[in-house]
Amino acid sequence: MSKYYLLVFSFLLFPFFSFSQPDYNVDNIPKELKESAGSVVRLDERTLEVKSPAKAELNAKFAITILHESHRSNAIFRQTYDDFTKLSSIKIAIYDGRGKKLHNISKKDIIDMTNFSESALYASIRQKVYKPDYYEYPFTIEYSYTETYNGILSFPTYACITDYDMSLEKGSFTIKTTEDIIYQEYNFNTEPDINVEDGQKVYKWEFKNLKPIRNEDYDLSLYYLVPIIRSAPKNFEMEGYSGTCDSWRTFGNWIYNLNSGRDILSSKTVNEVQELTKNLNTKREKTKAVYEYMQARTRYVNITIGIGGWQPFPALDVDNNGYGDCKALSNYTYSLLKAVGVESYYAIIRAGANSREIIKDFPTNQFNHAIVCVPDDNDTIWLECTSQRNAFDYLGTFTDGRYALIIKSNDSKLVRTPKLTANENYRNRNATIKIDNDGNVHADISKKYGGIYYDNVVYLTYLEGKRRMDRVRDRIHIKNFTLSDADYRIEELKSSSPYVKEDYPVYAKKYVQKLGNRLLFSVNFFNTIIDVPSSINKQESDIYMGHSLIKTDSLEFIVPDGYYIKSFPDNDTVKSEFGEFYTNYSLDGNTLKYVRKQIIKEGIYEANKYDELRSYLKKISTADKSKVLLMPEE
Repeated sequence: MSKYYLLVFSFLLFPFFSFSQPDYNVDNIPKELKESAGSVVRLDERTLEVKSPAKAELNAKFAITILHESHRSNAIFRQTYDDFTKLSSIKIAIYDGRGKKLHNISKKDIIDMTNFSESALYASIRQKVYKPDYYEYPFTIEYSYTETYNGILSFPTYACITDYDMSLEKGSFTIKTTEDIIYQEYNFNTEPDINVEDGQKVYKWEFKNLKPIRNEDYDLSLYYLVPIIRSAPKNFEMEGYSGTCDSWRTFGNWIYNLNSGRDILSSKTVNEVQELTKNLNTKREKTKAVYEYMQARTRYVNITIGIGGWQPFPALDVDNNGYGDCKALSNYTYSLLKAVGVESYYAIIRAGANSREIIKDFPTNQFNHAIVCVPDDNDTIWLECTSQRNAFDYLGTFTDGRYALIIKSNDSKLVRTPKLTANENYRNRNATIKIDNDGNVHADISKKYGGIYYDNVVYLTYLEGKRRMDRVRDRIHIKNFTLSDADYRIEELKSSSPYVKEDYPVYAKKYVQKLGNRLLFSVNFFNTIIDVPSSINKQESDIYMGHSLIKTDSLEFIVPDGYYIKSFPDNDTVKSEFGEFYTNYSLDGNTLKYVRKQIIKEGIYEANKYDELRSYLKKISTADKSKVLLMPEE
């Protein structure tokens, strides 16, 4: 998918430095920075000099000591460049654990390669990469480089800690400028030192001795835990297109101007969509017809060339070629809707199932995707235009529940996309399980997935044959099961609340444990695992639950002839602010009916509630280990 932020401003910027002998002896790292650390950033200094709204230069200095192999990837030098960025003056050196320089890296050892996915038809983005060929830990790798920008949409984000279990000895970020800038600080409260030098305003932030952050089971994203500085020019320019970051309205005007005049379609296409919708009465019906028309005649490809990283290709190009990136396909859909008299808006959004929140009071480029918004009284329609298979008016976890910037002439504004609710994020499993006298079971299983579960499983409907069945079997956790390919059924039901339904029988050998003439089995037929966090560790960050979910199992265990149910568990009800858990057992002749329901409540909870969360999850885990005892009839 095409990116709206300037790709050259990587989150992992590595810096410039002097190659005079520094002190990289591991013994000299403060003890508190090495405890629980896999790597220590020894130095991270970046200086950005802004020369005009379109030109700037970044000099970077960086050195990191790798303590453990688990952090080896943090020693990789990787810097991106494109039509707007020149990368130069790269120097790399490696030091041993005592701080002795082993060697400087030759330019021929730095790989120059493309930096786009297989979905890209063409992209001008490339990257320089060096992976150290050194394996004696600890060691230190030192980088330096210069980036020259000819076109600026935003400044590089500064984050001196970029991984869990990483600490920092010393870091700084400096901006030198004669231009007006805007900036925001996150997860720290220190204002920059501001001075005037040689007619330039100089902003400088400094950081020292930052301890590592543990990766916890329920923590917030690292982005919300480490010091981060975001900054941007108040006035910017990309390839002759000037804009301002005064407000979302003015930033939206820049996008609006990029898109202006790119909604022209061929007369043939206009006639086709008008004919297609002429007998449809409602806006929703017309929008659905146009959306499915677009899906049937286009495919997604990533195209990133120059200003094309932000500007959609003309609708006529998509019309003629039958492909486009997210911007082009969204603009094409907007153009088709316009041709049939349906008002819609191009919108930009930050996509990704776990992407960070847009910062409302920082009107800058924070987006990486484009979609379409169709106002329809109180029921706004949202269109994801990059998938030929996507259900109409369904966004899913890729773009649900977050801010999108609706692009209008002089009236752009942030609005939230609808968020999937607990009732939409469901996984229902039903099974009739027949037990034989040898402890084997035959089970007829039916599963239904909605929302986040639908997003995770719908790919199975696109696969066929062995590729599908290999993945199906990987997802089944019933002990000793066998499944015939011919008996497996799956279908997708599309709507604004789409779902996937699976049906299949399984045979599970020796599922039931034989204890002499008695039979004992677990009610946890699907082998559901509840991870209970460690009692040794204490949660340091707030506890994060990303989505509300409902999981329901309805099982019927049919007892074999000659046996009766001697004992089965009591019903359970466990409630907490994190969610709810219920079990219900009922005996109907030789059939034990068991219902398990778990509700997870999204939210951010204080870290001091960690023990409450453990206690709640432990009760669920205990209930899932419950057994049923069968005895032979007299």
